[in-house]
Amino acid sequence: MNEKLRYAAVDTFVPGPAWVTANDEERLGRVLQLHASSETRFRDSLVVVSAKSDGQVIVRLEQPVPVNERGALLLDFEALLKEKLDVGLNVWAEALGDKNSLRNLRGIEVKTL
Repeated sequence: MNEKLRYAAVDTFVPGPAWVTANDEERLGRVLQLHASSETRFRDSLVVVSAKSDGQVIVRLEQPVPVNERGALLLDFEALLKEKLDVGLNVWAEALGDKNSLRNLRGIEVKTL
């Protein structure tokens, strides 16, 4: 089999029943509690926005993080969530507004959550 396709047929982890049946406040509370007790780099850089029943945990970058560190920061936080809360969780960064002045002048709007 082609080496690049080795994991293509592997099932993706989904959140467990305890996560899915919890209400929005309970899920968000669990993530916020873990976030508050996590490493300083997570507390200083990330703000948890929401935690959805499908496993999406939406975070916002609180301060500018260099591009070469941003991916590792988000993946490390996701690994922490998977280890401590539920293996089916995924971290999504909240979309930032479009800073391109030419698109802004033309009236093209990029909507965020």
